[in-house]
Amino acid sequence: MMILNLIKASYWKRRHYLKFTRHNEKDFLIRLGKTALILFFLIALHSIAIAYIEDLSLEDSIWLSITTVTTVGYGDLSAQTTEGRIVTIITLYGIGISLVAQLAAEFFDYRTITRDTKITGRWRWKKMKNHIVIINTPNNDTVNYLTKFVDQVRATPILQEMPIQILTRKFENGLPSNLCDKGVVHYNGVAESNDNLRAVNVDRAKHIILIARDADEPLSDSLTFDVLSRINEIRTSATIIAEVTQDINRARIKRAGAIAVIRPVRAYPELIVRAIVAPGTEEVLENMFTHDDDHMVRLDINFTELTWSDVICKFVKGDAGIPMAFINSEGINVNPLPDEVCSGTGIITLINDSQKVSEDKALNCLE
Repeated sequence: MMILNLIKASYWKRRHYLKFTRHNEKDFLIRLGKTALILFFLIALHSIAIAYIEDLSLEDSIWLSITTVTTVGYGDLSAQTTEGRIVTIITLYGIGISLVAQLAAEFFDYRTITRDTKITGRWRWKKMKNHIVIINTPNNDTVNYLTKFVDQVRATPILQEMPIQILTRKFENGLPSNLCDKGVVHYNGVAESNDNLRAVNVDRAKHIILIARDADEPLSDSLTFDVLSRINEIRTSATIIAEVTQDINRARIKRAGAIAVIRPVRAYPELIVRAIVAPGTEEVLENMFTHDDDHMVRLDINFTELTWSDVICKFVKGDAGIPMAFINSEGINVNPLPDEVCSGTGIITLINDSQKVSEDKALNCLE
């Protein structure tokens, strides 16, 4: 007797906690299917019994069974005999209606739990492919940075239809609505985990972006290298763009698998988008942020009615750099068409750090 009581106590204790996890089991759909199968069997049994007892056609008996078990009750058909009513009470009232209620409750509970799982970043989007994966997020001003980055992606024709998934620990309570509205989902977890990387389908991604969590912390490069090593173990054909905080680590990160390496310029996430679309352009753009190597200079010179192609040719032949824009009363005109006739009060030109360009030299080029 004592053993029996222990078994009962263990069973009910187990049932108590199973009610919180039953919807997360992989065989949920199997259990739902079994319940639906039992309900179908009861409807079939009742239909056959009613057709025999009440002398109804099979079509009418099935109609009666369905309207009864779903509690619609049109009243156009009903059991008239005592035997028919007893069969209806036992099969449909006693068991069938309870099964329908159980199916509905299980289904809606499952939908609710699924929705919460997606919101909190615990859902695995197993069918996602050819998407953009953002691994890690900046520690500071995260939402603003991601918003600007996603806006640039959606403004780029070849990227605008791609799903975006973020692997991060930042949004345990869900992504901001402005990101969700742009087709962004996330998975809650650290990047230093092969299981989490598989959860965001890095093996089927089109582009992978490795963000440095802290733009001023050299340790970020070590974490990036570790994640790249893990991605190599999983294997992917995706284009990988990685942020690097220390220039000395650029070659190392490229050898680890990154197609493009870029400094963490938080104010301009557009640089990463340009690197995705045309790898290599990020280096050109980065050089323009410093005075080393290539940089822009402004030359305040007057010129009239020259085609832009003539301006470019004269500057290049005269060793005055490559004109990128001209200035007039309307403002700064960037990269006009070659045959556009231009007049202005200044030119912005791209030069190498070894070039020395003065306004007099530029005027001589144009003359």
